[in-house]
Amino acid sequence: MSFTTVAIDLDGTLFTSQRDYDHARFTRMLDACEERDIRVVIASGRQYLSMRTMFDEPDRLAFVGDNGSTVVDRHHEVVHAAVLDDEVVATVISLIDDHPEIRSVASGPEGGWMAGEVPDRMRVLMNSAYENLKTVTSLHEIDGPVSKFALVTRDGQSERIAAELSQTLGGALVPVTTGHQGMDLIVPGRHKAWGLSFLLERWGRSFADLVAFGDSGNDVEMLAAAGTSYAMGDAQQQAIDAAKFRAPSGEDSGVMMVMEELLGL
Repeated sequence: MSFTTVAIDLDGTLFTSQRDYDHARFTRMLDACEERDIRVVIASGRQYLSMRTMFDEPDRLAFVGDNGSTVVDRHHEVVHAAVLDDEVVATVISLIDDHPEIRSVASGPEGGWMAGEVPDRMRVLMNSAYENLKTVTSLHEIDGPVSKFALVTRDGQSERIAAELSQTLGGALVPVTTGHQGMDLIVPGRHKAWGLSFLLERWGRSFADLVAFGDSGNDVEMLAAAGTSYAMGDAQQQAIDAAKFRAPSGEDSGVMMVMEELLGL
């Protein structure tokens, strides 16, 4: 099979439940891709600054962060960075104020903000996911541009809160699941496939020649657009429906297994 670009989600896809991956196998795969002029893109809802720290040689990779809002080519070259309007940010913060059961993080190109009393376990998790993360009393204290809001809800509350947010926001932002009890609020049409389009156009490549891997709601557009796409073994149903094929789970290094087969390693 011929392909020119690979896009890989992180949590639930490349990563195991310990939020790690087989570094040696990944480097071997990356070497083989570079020999064939295949570009590798990490496409995640995570903040770009944080994503870079997770790889041994990040300058060899391109990144689509914040669910498409931040697009960076190899060697830390920013291609596109979109932020939310101040009015939209204020509306979301007001909604979060009305839902004390929601834990929230706002993130942007320069860092992130986490508000209120946060359990130690979540604080450790958020600090691992975001660079330059500030703890503030209220999100009203945000002092920089915001690309995305990430929300964590209690078990069983995600669908109800997502429906309420969708109605209140009136389409300005839409909630997409990110796994577990997590949701991201994104601008309609501003998703991973949208972010990837900037890189593909820049490189003179197409979605038809893209191989994509994902597992959850924020991967749907990317999986649907790619000529070849894989939903992981434990993926959410909406990702399974969008993908062309299935891959073993992240726990089993499913991305590496498929890529090694495609590359003949």
